[in-house]
Amino acid sequence: MGIHEALVLKIVLLSSGGVDSSLTMLMLRQRGHEVIPLHVNYGHLAEEREWKSCLAICNYLGVAQPIRIGISGLEHIPSGLTDDSLDIEKCAFLPTRNLLFVTLGAAYAYSISCRVIAIGILSNPIFPDQTMDFLQKAETCISSSLGVDMKILAPLMKLDKRDTLNLALKHGLPLKLTYYCHAGKEQPCGKCISCKERLAAEKLLTDARHNGKLRGP
Repeated sequence: MGIHEALVLKIVLLSSGGVDSSLTMLMLRQRGHEVIPLHVNYGHLAEEREWKSCLAICNYLGVAQPIRIGISGLEHIPSGLTDDSLDIEKCAFLPTRNLLFVTLGAAYAYSISCRVIAIGILSNPIFPDQTMDFLQKAETCISSSLGVDMKILAPLMKLDKRDTLNLALKHGLPLKLTYYCHAGKEQPCGKCISCKERLAAEKLLTDARHNGKLRGP
């Protein structure tokens, strides 16, 4: 899963337009890597908002125009991420979503002679496809399927949402350009897992600064 820091790499980055993938993009760019953003449209409610944010972040960071790959038919797999008739919090799990993401990322990477992909997964996973164990096994399986070594990087794996927000602010990443609500509305719903995680992290960050336990950016 790791890779030598001194190497300058071409990396396909899975970019949702959220703060985690955007911070990953910024960090990889700062280390001199060539970042190729890949956005996956899987028919989710937040797609248009996420795509708009993805374009804005890529433009702000000066990376290439993101590649947009669509997957149709996932509405047949019940999830609150794709079906607004389901509970957006209780039914948030979309089975194999991250496996689809890294598989598509690896397939595109292979097609352009790239051997590294990156994804903005954090610590404290909620679902089984957000763990280091999952990424390691996916890396092995994908490499076997392609017949070449394909590396999956997750630079934020040891960080939580508060850490990513703090780093984003520290490095001047405009959070207003990012998007995080699963409902895909102009105003975040405040009810989905992503909203609750973001709001809780913002409160912890504010409280830590107020108590002098965290320095501002």
